[in-house]
Amino acid sequence: MELDLKFHYPVDPEEYVLFRDFILKHSGIVIPPEKTYLIETRLSRLMAEAGYEDFGKFYTYVVSGRDPLLPQKIINAITTNETLWFRDATPWRVLEEFVLPPLVKAMMSGEKSRIRIWLSAVSTGQEAYSTAMCVDNYLKTNNIRDISLSDFDFFATDISSRVLDYAKRARYDGISITRGLSEYYRDRYFTKNGMAWELDPRIKQAIRFRQFNLHQDYSEFGIFDVIFCRYVLIYFSEEKKREIINKLYNALDSRGVLFTGNYALYELFADKYDANHFKNLTYYTKKNPKF
Repeated sequence: MELDLKFHYPVDPEEYVLFRDFILKHSGIVIPPEKTYLIETRLSRLMAEAGYEDFGKFYTYVVSGRDPLLPQKIINAITTNETLWFRDATPWRVLEEFVLPPLVKAMMSGEKSRIRIWLSAVSTGQEAYSTAMCVDNYLKTNNIRDISLSDFDFFATDISSRVLDYAKRARYDGISITRGLSEYYRDRYFTKNGMAWELDPRIKQAIRFRQFNLHQDYSEFGIFDVIFCRYVLIYFSEEKKREIINKLYNALDSRGVLFTGNYALYELFADKYDANHFKNLTYYTKKNPKF
């Protein structure tokens, strides 16, 4: 996120606590004391736009409810939206080599009617679109004609309305298009239009986006064959991490696969998940699946 140094007001310890607790309550995200600067750098512009130069008075205005859109604006500003195409690469290798073959086989045999993939914390859309491109490429490369993208549900969520608006456009500038995207995928799935790169409408239309907070209820979404929840758990408290991991377990098919980021949270998964390893990647499946 680019910082606007023109608006940068200091926050004192008491004001930090007020906004820390507000952000935790509304998003589950933990802002530790050593990252107080995130409140200063990311909320100062919002504060100035509201006509304040003091975080204490700004907080009073926020919780007054006079601007009902302000809590979401704060969450939009505070969330980290670092992403790129095919981030870390290996999850999509696992998807192609180990996950898709049995799922496609189950579709072809009639055992499954749909293949459902949930991509959480998708930011500006690169991970969701990477996955849809990967699936489409897998089907074409393996000459699978009886199954298409229309047989997949790609469900993409993020807490930030701002990044989702960007993601839905599926238009990327010359810098973001290069971040992790190979020429192979760029040439097959993008068209250059002026200074922007526009995604193939088939891939764009395959993704269903929705604003969603990971500590809300998941039950309405149903069961997924694959869940991507990458590089987001690290921002939550230990209690919220465990809560989310348990809810993901309930949303995952008995033979489903959960992808997280490459960070050491293995002990949090130990009770309900088996850790699987491929190269530098650890991904998770349910313990004792019932077939």
